[in-house]
Amino acid sequence: MRAVLIGLALVATIAVASVAVVSDVSAQATCRQKCTDAEQACLKRTNNKSQCGSTAQACLAKCK
Repeated sequence: MRAVLIGLALVATIAVASVAVVSDVSAQATCRQKCTDAEQACLKRTNNKSQCGSTAQACLAKCK
């Protein structure tokens, strides 16, 4: 009986941990997409790749 409870607790812990990892990956992907969108908007506005690229790099650094 005790082994079953320990096994269930272990399965629950693994399930919670995997959900946390998936949500982190999803958040990073969303952040990267926002940075890319902002870079594209900057390029349309200014047509200055060096200015927009450095802004995008700073944005992407925050996503990690």
